[in-house]
Amino acid sequence: MGGGRQVPGPGHLPARPDPSLLDHGGHIGYAVRPGARRRGHATAMLRAALPVAHHELGIDPVLVTCDHTNAASRRVIEACGGVFEDRRAEKLRYWIHAPRPAAGPKPPHG
Repeated sequence: MGGGRQVPGPGHLPARPDPSLLDHGGHIGYAVRPGARRRGHATAMLRAALPVAHHELGIDPVLVTCDHTNAASRRVIEACGGVFEDRRAEKLRYWIHAPRPAAGPKPPHG
């Protein structure tokens, strides 16, 4: 990137979800380099990836995992709507559902 800016870290969203990810990872992966942590980059990356997963790839709900010792990742996932399911080995598993459209005004009864 120009202007001396650096990418905070890599992200991964597979074009075709692999069923093995349900046991060994998740649908979305991201990492933030140590010097860029605690600035909201992980939350921004996950928030940006969720609509792509939900609407473009048709994945709903999305599975996101983190190491059980990574409190910062837990906070990011929960801030993005993650609902804890369980712990498998060293990983905590969270599911994030696509937002449901708000109910619009009801038509008048005629």
